[in-house]
Amino acid sequence: MSFGAPTREELIALHGKYVQIEELRRARERGEAVPERAVFKALAEQFPGVLRELDSLPMSVIEARRQALSRVLAGETIESWMAWMAAYHTLMRTALWIKLRTAKHPDVNAERAAQLVRGVEREFGFGVDEQFVVDVARPRTGRINVVVLERLEKLFGVSANEIRREIFGKR
Repeated sequence: MSFGAPTREELIALHGKYVQIEELRRARERGEAVPERAVFKALAEQFPGVLRELDSLPMSVIEARRQALSRVLAGETIESWMAWMAAYHTLMRTALWIKLRTAKHPDVNAERAAQLVRGVEREFGFGVDEQFVVDVARPRTGRINVVVLERLEKLFGVSANEIRREIFGKR
């Protein structure tokens, strides 16, 4: 598994995510009715972690991210957070897929881990290693978000805490 600069398609998707987050927040500010649950479900399925952004990021950050993505789509240089965010969503979708298949039996032996690695390759078109599968099935902290952030740390050479702060904001 390796992640570098996000593809144009990923950048377009991220831009669309921030447009949608911004619209949802503005509607809330205007006192409009909360959209149907299906709206949030679809958004979270495509972008795991987005509901945290929706609830916790200041509007100025949401606007700045949308604008930065617009500039990148017009030809400017990709910023680090964009690569981290695209990789986060991809890895978290993968982790949730693994977790769904290991929830009832989280003790994954080598054979089962290899099976799941092959399943990830079929489902997502890229590989993960068996350790990632084992870590997701039974996360040492109880949270798969930590597993994903730690993997991003290894992939990008930036601390998990810095990546978390950058993509989700300060707590």
